Amino acid sequence: MSSDKLLRLAGLAAIAAGILSAIGDVMSLVVDLEGADAAGSASQRIVFGFYLLGTVLLLLGLTGLYASQSRAAGRLGFAGFLLAFVGTALTVGAIWFEFFVVPDLAAQAPELATGELGFTGFALSFLIAAVGWVLFAIATLRAGVYPLLAAGLLLAGALVSFVPLFVQVPATGLLLSGAIVVLGFFLWRRHGALASTPLQVAKPAD
Repeated sequence: MSSDKLLRLAGLAAIAAGILSAIGDVMSLVVDLEGADAAGSASQRIVFGFYLLGTVLLLLGLTGLYASQSRAAGRLGFAGFLLAFVGTALTVGAIWFEFFVVPDLAAQAPELATGELGFTGFALSFLIAAVGWVLFAIATLRAGVYPLLAAGLLLAGALVSFVPLFVQVPATGLLLSGAIVVLGFFLWRRHGALASTPLQVAKPAD
């Protein structure tokens, strides 16, 4: 399979990741995810199911978004990609726990299901991911491969992703999800079967 086809698939993965995560965020506005009765409920599993699939696809999309601008993004881009990938991968584990383990805890040990199990690990995972996405967004802005508005939206979404570390605010991921969809679309379009020109390659940034 050619690199263009792989990048095109990565673009589709990014689009799907952003849409699925956005659906989860919108549902979280009307579904109680914190109450004692919420643990293990069908609505809770649906929300975290969207999050889980979206976050797994995000890893594929992120890889394509970085590969398409790796030279132009320079060392900052690589550092941002590495932290964003590791943090997002750890976040998959946190969401996996919510989807597969919490329902069993709710049935067998309800007091544990509503407790703060592994809070430090969860917070650390989201912190690494947030820092990585901010660095990656800054590198994307500097590289100039993607439209300025799309890269700026990514940076804004990455900065907003810090909010849940300090205060519980629902749907804070919507902005980042929207940015991922936009960037994924540009990646998919520029590496389509009919594309005749390569992505712009800017001078490598330090």
